[in-house]
Amino acid sequence: MKILILASAKPDLRWFKQYYMRVFPAGRESADHQFKSLLQLLKSNPDVGERVDGVPFVREFPIRKTPFTVLYRVQSEHIEILRVFDQRSEFANAN
Repeated sequence: MKILILASAKPDLRWFKQYYMRVFPAGRESADHQFKSLLQLLKSNPDVGERVDGVPFVREFPIRKTPFTVLYRVQSEHIEILRVFDQRSEFANAN
C-alpha cells in the first residue's frame, strides 16, 4: 500500500528534522530509522494504530523511541499521513 504525506504534515516533518538536527543530533539516526520502520509497518499493517476519538477514520501511532506520534487515515488504495505531532508540546510543531 502506498503512503502519501499530506501538506498538513509537511511543517511537522520539518520540525521533526530540525529537532534532530539542532536540539538532539545524537538521536537523529535512530529517529530516522524509527520513522522509516513505522512507514513500513503501516504499509504491511495499516490498522495497527489506535482510533482517534471523535475523528472518524483517523488513527494514531507513536514513532518508537521518539516523542512524536503519527496521525494517519487509511484509504482503499493508500495511507495518508495527516500530522506528525511532537507530544511534548503542540507549539513545537509550529517551527
